[in-house]
Amino acid sequence: MFKDLSMRVFLIHLAAFVAGTLICAAVNFWLTPNTLWFPWVLMGWGIAVATHDLVLLLRKTRRRERIFIDPKARRFTVHLFAYAAVVLLLFFVNLTVTPKVWWFYWVALGWGAGVAFQGWCTFGRSRPKPPASEHAPATKRVTKSEPHAPKRSPRKPRAKSPKH
Repeated sequence: MFKDLSMRVFLIHLAAFVAGTLICAAVNFWLTPNTLWFPWVLMGWGIAVATHDLVLLLRKTRRRERIFIDPKARRFTVHLFAYAAVVLLLFFVNLTVTPKVWWFYWVALGWGAGVAFQGWCTFGRSRPKPPASEHAPATKRVTKSEPHAPKRSPRKPRAKSPKH
């Protein structure tokens, strides 16, 4: 059906998610019908599947339509998405399970510092230019004894079409 390996892996991941969630729901309703715990599995594993889908979306979109062409920017986007989704899930868990003791913000602060540092490394600081590769064509220096190449005439601006 799909010739692309990464799409087949994603579909296997998605099928395992659906099957695993259905099995957990069946076990939950069979053994402990008064206590619903399978939605936690659904939400946690769902974040992983959604992150996997985002990776495919950012990688597989054709070059002109990509939001981020830079692979470092794509990685940061995926990490930021996973961070936000997990912190929101932990906030919900904290709110519903232990509303009197707040603990989710410790995870948010620690992981957030890492994501912020990755964002600074990706977008904030100036990146050094990569060193010249051995395979790159060598540039020829023009010395004073060599004649200079003729200069090109500057391009003429295109005529603008009248607005209607």
